[in-house]
Amino acid sequence: MEYPLTFSAAILEEIGKPLVLRNVQFRGPLKEGQILIKLSYTGICGKQIDEIDGNCGPDNFLPHLLGHEGSGEVLDFGPNVSKVKKGDKVVLHWMKGSGIDSETPEYFLGDKGINAGWVTTFNEYAVVSENRVTITPDPREMEISALCGCVITTSVGVVVKQAKVNGDDNLVIYGCGGVGLCAIQTATQCHPKKIIAVDINPKALKRAKSFGASHTINPSCEDIYQKINELTDQTGANKVIVCIGNIAAIEKAYAITSIPGTCFLIGVPPKGKMIHVHANDIMHEKNLIGSLGGGTFPDEDIPYCFSLQQSKKIDFKKLITHVLDFEDVNLGIEKVRKGDTGRVILKFKNL
Repeated sequence: MEYPLTFSAAILEEIGKPLVLRNVQFRGPLKEGQILIKLSYTGICGKQIDEIDGNCGPDNFLPHLLGHEGSGEVLDFGPNVSKVKKGDKVVLHWMKGSGIDSETPEYFLGDKGINAGWVTTFNEYAVVSENRVTITPDPREMEISALCGCVITTSVGVVVKQAKVNGDDNLVIYGCGGVGLCAIQTATQCHPKKIIAVDINPKALKRAKSFGASHTINPSCEDIYQKINELTDQTGANKVIVCIGNIAAIEKAYAITSIPGTCFLIGVPPKGKMIHVHANDIMHEKNLIGSLGGGTFPDEDIPYCFSLQQSKKIDFKKLITHVLDFEDVNLGIEKVRKGDTGRVILKFKNL
């Protein structure tokens, strides 16, 4: 591979402003544990919108690259990389897998450095740490491979590995964006008594029904406590998965969790914000558990997710509601921001 390599990237230059498409340069060479990948697809996660809007606290790294779920092809790699070879089709993920935790890459805009983490996907090419890359089990499915970088593995992980949803459960999925829809779809394979989808967006609730929710509740126009009690014969929801980071929604989701019961927080709340819960509920085994990426270990969980797809138990492609060209990244972000999509993915050139 010849360096320097110049390519297009969507850069966050200013909080609250659209991303800016610019040509950036990687001058090489690759350092120990680094892998160069030509991107095929990337998903747009709510986390990127939080970063753009400044909900993650002070950003001391502007300007910088974004994106943490993607798929692509290995073009080159640095010293001591053993996990991949040139030509491999891979998933790019933010959760750590096996392999070297390399230095973060150095990109340049002219003579000015552009910050990036161990994985970024809003760029035509990416230098990625070995432990953020996993060979895809099916190189024909690069769209699904991209989503295994976050939304699919996160949703499957929280439902199957952490919540361990089963036939004795009344399950509530609070928030029906991409993660919530995938969690609903996964939960249908666990056969709980009820799968109750909660969202204030009627379009999202309609989509949740098509993904397998047995019931839906819009808390902006229905009494959520009364409705859940009616649906569960007054026993309540013993497992609640919160897929949004809104503070009021997190508090409401915990409040509707039964005693005993467990509320899993998988949405990302604004940094520095507090939530209020009743201490007596906690003492009576009403639990609130944080879920970081569904507890995913990519080397094991990505193949498992593909096994669900290949066995036709779940159709993860159904999550994808929009496929846009990479140059339309800001349009895609606005679609996600409106909250009535599944997953929006971006397609790179020459596919």
